[in-house]
Amino acid sequence: MPTLEWIGKEKVINHHQEVPFRVLDKKYTFNAEESENMIIHGDNLLALKSLLPQYEGRVDCIYIDPPYNTGNEKWVYNDNVNDPRIKKWLGEVVGAEGEDLSRHDKWLCMMYPRLRLLQKLLSKDGVIFISIDDNEYTNLKIICDEIFGSHNAIGPIIQNKLNAKNDTLNIQKNHEFILVYRKEIQLEGIGKVKPTVVQQKEIIKEVFQENGEYYYINDAITTRGEGGVLAARPNLGYTVYYNPITNDKIAKYDYDINKVETAKSINEIYIDCAELIQQGYVPIRPPKVRGKLGCWTWSLEKFNAERKSIVITGKPGSYSVKKRTFIDKSYVIQDGNKYFFKAIIESNSRSIIDFSTNDGTSVFNTIMEQYGLFDNPKNVSMVEYLFGLIINKNAIILDSFAGSGTTAHAVLNMNKKDGGNRKFILVEMMDYADTITAERAKRVIKGYGDGDKSVEGTSGDFTYYELGEPLFKDGKNLNEVVGEDEIRKYVFYMETKRPIQENHEDIKYLLGLNNDTAYYFYYEKDKPTTLNYEFLATVKTKASAYTIYADTCVLPKEFMEKHGITFKKIPRDITKL
Repeated sequence: MPTLEWIGKEKVINHHQEVPFRVLDKKYTFNAEESENMIIHGDNLLALKSLLPQYEGRVDCIYIDPPYNTGNEKWVYNDNVNDPRIKKWLGEVVGAEGEDLSRHDKWLCMMYPRLRLLQKLLSKDGVIFISIDDNEYTNLKIICDEIFGSHNAIGPIIQNKLNAKNDTLNIQKNHEFILVYRKEIQLEGIGKVKPTVVQQKEIIKEVFQENGEYYYINDAITTRGEGGVLAARPNLGYTVYYNPITNDKIAKYDYDINKVETAKSINEIYIDCAELIQQGYVPIRPPKVRGKLGCWTWSLEKFNAERKSIVITGKPGSYSVKKRTFIDKSYVIQDGNKYFFKAIIESNSRSIIDFSTNDGTSVFNTIMEQYGLFDNPKNVSMVEYLFGLIINKNAIILDSFAGSGTTAHAVLNMNKKDGGNRKFILVEMMDYADTITAERAKRVIKGYGDGDKSVEGTSGDFTYYELGEPLFKDGKNLNEVVGEDEIRKYVFYMETKRPIQENHEDIKYLLGLNNDTAYYFYYEKDKPTTLNYEFLATVKTKASAYTIYADTCVLPKEFMEKHGITFKKIPRDITKL
């Protein structure tokens, strides 16, 4: 697989491992006493590292809109990667070589360790969406192939912004890219998924049997902006009529094909087929492309020859037309008397989507009641569309370049619409994290606007955090200021790569169980601790093995080996992230 080289790469390729772990300092919770939704103010590299103990492998969806690196110094996010904080970081991490970095080198040095941490946070069947334009698209694609694996690339999606850049010297740009990658995923029992059938998100769709073959029913074949029912577009021409009582199918044109070449409008060639309707026949609109002059042309035989068929549902006069697609039985999972097809994202997701960037600005200005406060906020409908590709209504959604807070807005909207319980985690390094990012979420939750322009609140809540103290002082000694709870979370995560388990019925030193190993953190802030027979007498949890942290140990080696006890010294044996 091709890889990308740039000045400073060797300094940042594993830098995420050297980033110090910091705790998150809770400042307030909005609209609730406790909330799982999070808005974090601070450097997103540090914040992502701090999320690992609780969220590694648990985030279902990531959306980021990083700096596009256009060279335009006027953006709120300093888009030339010359923000003093980034320059300082580059000097510390890359060293003297940083003086020779081009803006593309700097951007890659900034992005690479952040993407490495995002990949660790993503769940095994999670998906990441990354907005970008052509300034860094090629570079981003190559490093994402390196980090996520080229076989996990399931994009890009192209966003038609519906408003071209006014640049008369070059081709006007009215599109951006959204790169889409999944985490490495293992699908049990079905082998590899055919990308021509379904793509992108994990979904289990119920399948039905008919004459020994397996099908699933797709969504209704829709007209523009309306449902796939006859009443929605009564004047469209159809080619096939179906009688659901007799099961007869009549192939009949609704127009005079001999007049197509000379006709100036559809009305000149239209044929009234009302007699067939009165006899109980249903016009089946074909799932193919339009023919000449907007007429529909389609072959039922060809559709069924492709091992597809149609399903007619509803009442006379308002029949809905659906298509069903044949599924190879090797992709079917049986559960009792039911059959399921398991795959990644449904194929009806589009590769080109139309969402105006101006609409994003308009919505943001309406919410915040102030113009020019934030340049180019994302279109909330577009972000909702992306999140809608994730079937899980309880998804954890992360945005580490939160900006104006569009991701929180989208999640809150979606939960209100479908009753979901999605959670959002937003990270914003700029000083407007509270005054803009969090403030927008507050107004969306409570409602905004006046009179006819008022928008009802979505309800919801979130907790606002600042980056707190590092866990280790001078890179080696425990920083006891952070508190025992934070130290315990970190130790259990480093041992198990899982969040700590709470509410034990054992002594307070138990961290939790993992793979039949019990983990204990025998720690006292004001005095040293000793692993001895007296301490073991307090251990109530039964396990095959024990890992116990303490300051010292006086147990015989033979005794420890016999009982599966591993001693680790505080803090020397605590592995650093």
